[in-house]
Amino acid sequence: MFSEFEHSCLLSMALECRREGLSPSESRASIRKRLGGFSAPLMIRQVVHTAFHPDHCPDLV
Repeated sequence: MFSEFEHSCLLSMALECRREGLSPSESRASIRKRLGGFSAPLMIRQVVHTAFHPDHCPDLV
């Protein structure tokens, strides 16, 4: 599991991507590029899923 701070930062990036009109796959690629390999792909995939499907985890968004 990753830290709450890291999750918060990644989720903010994912929500920003969604507001910009990017697809989930484009969002994952954008976040990976910005982080330069800092976070694991699984973490990025999880937060992008949460950002694009807030009904699954409303308390996290």
